[in-house]
Amino acid sequence: MLDTVDICLLYAPIVRVLAYYDLFAYPLTASEIHIFLPEGDVGADELNESLAGLVDQGRLGCSDGYYYLPHRDSAIVRRRLVMEKRGGEMWRIARMVASLIRVTPFVRGIFISGQLCRYIADERSDIDYFIVTAPRRLWIVRTFFVFVRRLFLFNSRKYFCANYFVTTENLLIRERNQYAACEVASLKPMYNRDLYHAFITGNSWVRDFYPNFSPELMDLRPGVTGGERLRGLLERCVPARLADSLDEWLMERTRRFWRRKFPGRDQKVYDVSFRTRRDESRAHPQDQSPVVLDRYRMNLRNYGILDD
Repeated sequence: MLDTVDICLLYAPIVRVLAYYDLFAYPLTASEIHIFLPEGDVGADELNESLAGLVDQGRLGCSDGYYYLPHRDSAIVRRRLVMEKRGGEMWRIARMVASLIRVTPFVRGIFISGQLCRYIADERSDIDYFIVTAPRRLWIVRTFFVFVRRLFLFNSRKYFCANYFVTTENLLIRERNQYAACEVASLKPMYNRDLYHAFITGNSWVRDFYPNFSPELMDLRPGVTGGERLRGLLERCVPARLADSLDEWLMERTRRFWRRKFPGRDQKVYDVSFRTRRDESRAHPQDQSPVVLDRYRMNLRNYGILDD
């Protein structure tokens, strides 16, 4: 059994995990806390004993195996369970959409981001896709998806919101903060699990924030497979030199479009929120990462923990 001193030593690391997910009103199981714990030398048994001790002391709340900060109550758990049911329905829709995306020429991988990467959703949730393309074909793929969304989905992003694209030659995420680490670690593979593992391996810096993180510990639900033969046939219909020139032209057109639509922004905003590179497209007009990180630091201060 751990004594009170040992329990208190784990208080700050545990609160760091729960305080981040508290921003989204999302309680965690013990195994989820362990994955995202900022300490790498804590065993599961030690963590479980500490969690039980902190609950007994009233320093954490717990209901049905889900832990949360004490300013919350068990309603947060009921909310997660309801959202998980809705998330299961949205995941099935996402699989159907992904079965179409996978045969799109030059698509190499499909990951799920946003709320659904945690298998939860509510009535307002979109399905967010993180798309990996072949090199020098990113802007062809992105433009095609924009065209499909506007023409066939009436510009609705409900079931198809693709706002982050990278190529197979650029799997490294450039940002290095808690928000980016959590987003990368939470991505779920929908198509091409081998590429997903290559992506995680290429972003090993995530373990600086979450030393216990490993894709083998994550709940990776079935996605879609196949489609390579049809996609390959379609790709061979596009001359390589034409595709190279078209991709670059579409990138420049998109860059000018962002500048016209959002004029007068600082260059740093364009570089981060409207990243337009040959191997990366990031279109987040309302980037929430600074807001989330500020709220996270405030949450930590409220519980007497100074941010590193």
